[in-house]
Amino acid sequence: MKNPFHIFGFGLALFYLAFNIYIAVWLAFRLRLGPKGRFIVFEAALLLSAFYPAVRTFAPAHFGGIADVLLWLALFGFGASFIFFWVLLVCDLALAALKALGVGWARGRPAAAAALALAAGFLALAAWHGAEVPRPKRVEVMVKGLPRALDGFTIIQISDLHLGRMIKLERLEKIADTINELRPDLVVFTGDFSESREPKPEGTCGVVKGMYSRYGKAAVLGNHDMFTGVAAQADFFEACGVKMLRGSSYEPAPGLVVAGVDDLRRAGGGAVKKLAASLDRSKPLLFLSHQPQGFDEITAAGSGLVLAGHTHAGQIFPFGPLERGMFKYFYGLYKAGDFSVYVTSGAGAWGPPLRLFADAELPLFVLRSRV
Repeated sequence: MKNPFHIFGFGLALFYLAFNIYIAVWLAFRLRLGPKGRFIVFEAALLLSAFYPAVRTFAPAHFGGIADVLLWLALFGFGASFIFFWVLLVCDLALAALKALGVGWARGRPAAAAALALAAGFLALAAWHGAEVPRPKRVEVMVKGLPRALDGFTIIQISDLHLGRMIKLERLEKIADTINELRPDLVVFTGDFSESREPKPEGTCGVVKGMYSRYGKAAVLGNHDMFTGVAAQADFFEACGVKMLRGSSYEPAPGLVVAGVDDLRRAGGGAVKKLAASLDRSKPLLFLSHQPQGFDEITAAGSGLVLAGHTHAGQIFPFGPLERGMFKYFYGLYKAGDFSVYVTSGAGAWGPPLRLFADAELPLFVLRSRV
């Protein structure tokens, strides 16, 4: 198996080193540590920084047992360092401002201890929400031209699960239980179902097959799916009874067309133009795209609903506010002509098993007819 720890991984390792060095400096000076204390925190920072790239290099060739535990620790540590870094940095700026205003307690250890407690609290919150099974989120969407017979048609979207060594089969099983309770008309997968280059847990296909959906299931591929192998991922879904949409469309229920494309960042935008030209625009369209942009040709005519993912709504604050300007549609419900566009935060997590102010979700769409 090809080791994915390349230039991108090297960049992450450098960021991790920077986070840890900043935290070590902060602890040394804010807590006024002596020589021995400073030696301990700096050595710990260097060891943690070396641990991440070492595990990322080791883990791709080893699966299960201690390898998975080490990978979890490395990714959790990366996320924890990031949260501590930005919380302590913000507190540093605030304490510096208070110090400049002559507030005496801003110089003391109690203020530093409060900053550490705040960072630990945010980390605990992120870990709690990272481990949570996504909850259903009901979204009612008016669809122009939807047949009256389909008023109330329900769709569940599963996106960005990243099933593999970090996100286990147990989460998918609980998602399936939720779906079977809700009994939707259609279940759709909008990419990154599994993590790049990682084997799916045994029994995954059986869980997917067991998901209730009156009119079946449909899927498109995300960038992480395509990293693993387009043919392998497409064959997996087809073998599990899921309709693969790769620049194609079909009509699961009379009067509603469902279409989709491979991840646009990996496959390019030509598939959208070709698909848009082939669609019957007299019928409302449910369009699936992993990327939340690049489908203007779809929304330029006709009506319907576009479902996308990829952004994770930032996953760990403050990535959300920082990333919002990078995407035409980032998170939530938007309008584009007679189309509604919904971008989900996803059902799992990428990298660190943490979510801060960007909870995982399982969107449940209820289509309403509009003349």
